[in-house]
Amino acid sequence: MKKTEVLKSKINKKVLSKSGIKIISPRRQVRKYLGTSKGNEQNKGHTSIDSKDALYKKQNYPYVVALVPAYNEEKRISKSLDSLLNQSRPPDEIIVIADNCTDKTAKISLAKGVNVVQTINNTYMKAGALNQILYNILPMLDPTDTILVMDADTILSPHFIRSALNVLFKPKQKNRKSIGGVGGIFLATLERWTIAGQLQINEYIRYQRRLSRRRGRALVLTGTATMFNIRTLRAVLRGRKKGLFPNKGKNSSVYDTESLTEDNELTLCAKTLNFRVISPKECTVETAIMPTFRSLYKQRIRWQRGALENIYTHGINSHTFPYLLRQIISYLGVGFVILYVSAISTALLRNEDLPWNKPIWLTVAIIYIFEQTFSVRSGGWKSILSSLLIIPELIYNIFLDFIYVICFIDFLFGKSESWGRMRDQNVKINNEERRKSNTRKIDIRTTFHGRIVEIILLCSLLIISTIVFTIPFRNSTLSWQLLAIYVLIGSAATIARLIPVKTS
Repeated sequence: MKKTEVLKSKINKKVLSKSGIKIISPRRQVRKYLGTSKGNEQNKGHTSIDSKDALYKKQNYPYVVALVPAYNEEKRISKSLDSLLNQSRPPDEIIVIADNCTDKTAKISLAKGVNVVQTINNTYMKAGALNQILYNILPMLDPTDTILVMDADTILSPHFIRSALNVLFKPKQKNRKSIGGVGGIFLATLERWTIAGQLQINEYIRYQRRLSRRRGRALVLTGTATMFNIRTLRAVLRGRKKGLFPNKGKNSSVYDTESLTEDNELTLCAKTLNFRVISPKECTVETAIMPTFRSLYKQRIRWQRGALENIYTHGINSHTFPYLLRQIISYLGVGFVILYVSAISTALLRNEDLPWNKPIWLTVAIIYIFEQTFSVRSGGWKSILSSLLIIPELIYNIFLDFIYVICFIDFLFGKSESWGRMRDQNVKINNEERRKSNTRKIDIRTTFHGRIVEIILLCSLLIISTIVFTIPFRNSTLSWQLLAIYVLIGSAATIARLIPVKTS
């Protein structure tokens, strides 16, 4: 953390002490707040933990508060809380945020001996639930304290907190940005085997491997589990008050309640404030995945649409450009699929020979299959077999491409989108409010001129797609040459992923 912040904190405490004003420590303030919080009245026997785990020489003991927002999670929350309580360095305070729960979530949590705070009139889902608690406890905490936010269906690895603290409080290196947050690398928990679940397992394993090869440089501080520096959250809050970041509602808040993917949006805020975000390979979590393609569709619609909306609301800058570039590459992949399907269809209709037996295509296919299978070997024989079969993962990729197209059209026209995974907001808003973006300004996509631009842009994209689709009908040789260029570029990236790199 910054030396100036620590110095100011110490000076202020000395001044208050000399003036006769009694200083109440952050721990006592938080616990006093919890003692009077709605839903926590029955928590009489809970004893908070005061960890004496100094990470580095001449450093204060970090005070760790774990926030677990939960909506009807009675089936999973017990294991999640156990993973917190059994940490090699447990949090000092665990707060389950019971958000409009109608099941036994609160009762189970209280039985575990943790704090339970019920939200009050929250209609803004997980982000709103977290904001209510952060609004109260954030001012109480010191810059040396930390907040861990984790989902109620997440299981932390045994050394997650210790590893995250080691990264957060590691002495800052010269000419390096400060670390604003440490996110978990999520792995899948499959309650019952399904092909949809297996394909997600493969996807998560590959993501973990690629993130490790990036030495933990995270794209997103995942909502499954992330530990934040207090100064990061306070800086984001100041940024929202100043209009630097999107902000919904009368009161400025840490999380943007309008965002479909609040964790991704908060990551963009942290990076804009010049913080680094890290996902160390030691910080792994297990999280529940979507068991069916129907539920997966809803989840990925929210993820992809949220990513597009976050780029739109934050604007194009040095921090959002890498995200935009990844989106462009993804949509180029959709164009490749269109051309590939058209080329094969045309060849079959004309009874032409497909170039499968040519050395370039055979080599590319072997490299691709090997890398895809090699990258999921840690998942066991089911992961290896599902990768070797090729067809399931090919269909899965086409499924995701379809979602990209749907999300782009909905994004282009500013269509409203619901939560998708847990429940809909069911909040009635007037027409004027619906036309406002989360920057509190009129969304240009909903204006007359915006609609004209949208229609022109959509028509242009349809014309381009039609031209791409009809290339094989007009010149089959050119279509295969274009495909070969795209495939060779992809193969270079595939080979690069096979080259061993230092991961720590």
